[in-house]
Amino acid sequence: MVIFEEFETKTGGRLDALDITEEVLEVARISGVTRGNVLIFSPHTTCSVMITRGGVEVVKQLEEAMHNLAPDDLYYQHDDFSIRTENMTEDEPPNAPSHIFHVFAGKTSECIPIVEGGPLLGRDQRVLFVELDSSRERRYCIQVVGE
Repeated sequence: MVIFEEFETKTGGRLDALDITEEVLEVARISGVTRGNVLIFSPHTTCSVMITRGGVEVVKQLEEAMHNLAPDDLYYQHDDFSIRTENMTEDEPPNAPSHIFHVFAGKTSECIPIVEGGPLLGRDQRVLFVELDSSRERRYCIQVVGE
């Protein structure tokens, strides 16, 4: 059995961490799957899906890591529109640090086993959908596969 749900949201800006744990649990519950997997996927290159402990301190640590890994005040060829010719859109923002952080610290998806009818999350684990760039309309997908 395969169940697929897509959700839309508007993020609040860089490192806006939306706790989507309840949505994941609900899709898994209504699927009726007792053994399988639930996949959470982001179709964006500057958003991340992560399983971590929720809370303000996690977001502050992400912000510090992002600044250390890809400071905003460095020169990035990706943001130099006078030389960049590939993968351009009319409203292309200068957002190289967001892409770099996604490559090293972000994840496009997370997969959680479903055991005895529910996702196997630890006591303090939360599923977060994290904006690594600026506020905009975003979407994420939850797919349950199993029996």
